[in-house]
Amino acid sequence: MGIGNLNIKKDIILVGITGIFGSGKTSVASIFKKENIPVISCDEIVHQLLEMPQIIEEVKEILGPDVAKGNKLDRKKMAQIIFSDKEKKTLLENLIHPLVFKEIEKRILDTGIDKGIIVIEIPLLFETKSESYFDKIIVVSASPKVIKERLKGKFSEEEIEKRWENQLPLSYKEKKADFVINNSSTFNQTYEETKKVIEILKKQHCKNKGGKWKKQKS
Repeated sequence: MGIGNLNIKKDIILVGITGIFGSGKTSVASIFKKENIPVISCDEIVHQLLEMPQIIEEVKEILGPDVAKGNKLDRKKMAQIIFSDKEKKTLLENLIHPLVFKEIEKRILDTGIDKGIIVIEIPLLFETKSESYFDKIIVVSASPKVIKERLKGKFSEEEIEKRWENQLPLSYKEKKADFVINNSSTFNQTYEETKKVIEILKKQHCKNKGGKWKKQKS
């Protein structure tokens, strides 16, 4: 399928990595990077977008002027607002999500990859109904208890649960996945599970009819 007027090569597999807040998506993505597989991070894209002056002004219009300190957005205050006000959350998503997808398209092409695997780490893959864009989907799983323990000191239990409430359940995502990687144990175990998935993907890429990424409608 094409991205705008450009085409994705048929022998590329586009892999989406997703999960729930704190499940370890970035850890799994880092293993793909170590295996010299390109990874595009939606969180990184969002972070960069939220540093742009024009976007900062638009966010202030949606969430209120107090959401910014000087020329920087207060991410914690943003979270407090959007996780307690669904209307503002939707307005913010309508602003940010199309820009994220546009940047993903650009970064896919910028890899210059002709064959093999490209990974996109996308926390809200199912929430944005983006599953049809990918050839394979990996869900990173971890128990709530483990997640809360790992995030202790960074987020309160209430903050973690608020984020989970605004995402689809992990059980739903696991059922929809092509692969589920259990990240509840040690990093070494996660590494071994991920390596097995990578080997399967490498074997499959020759058979791929792929390049399913479609341009996101704005």
